[in-house]
Amino acid sequence: MIQHTSWETDLRELPSEDESETEYHPKELLDKDFQERIDKLLKDALTECSFPNLTTARLNLSSFDVEINELKKQNFNGQGYTSFLNSIIAMSFRQYLSEYAVYDPGLLVIDTPLLGLDQGVSDVSPESMRASLYTYFTNHQDCGQVILLDNM
Repeated sequence: MIQHTSWETDLRELPSEDESETEYHPKELLDKDFQERIDKLLKDALTECSFPNLTTARLNLSSFDVEINELKKQNFNGQGYTSFLNSIIAMSFRQYLSEYAVYDPGLLVIDTPLLGLDQGVSDVSPESMRASLYTYFTNHQDCGQVILLDNM
């Protein structure tokens, strides 16, 4: 006869997981007010950051990603725009949390916010998205600390 150690016995005696437990779906907790507020924050940030030909901006709650002028993020011009838009999304959520959340982390870390962005205009030109994004970072310090990791 094989004798089991106490931990093996303890493991066998663990209660089985109840498969009828309610699943947690956090997106279902996001109401119309959230949608309106985050959409406004996204559009305001994109406007301030000189996003070209901007007419609409919204967070698609199904994909939980930004749509601009009714186009999905991946339909824009490559990795540089993806990095730029991810930075805008993160900053918009940071502002939303600062204004409306019960628990505001007060800290955001963004790694290479403009990786690969080539807009075809001088990076120091005031109308460039690159210059506008860094101006946006400096103009929105009231929501907590932002740490940027960038290879310039």
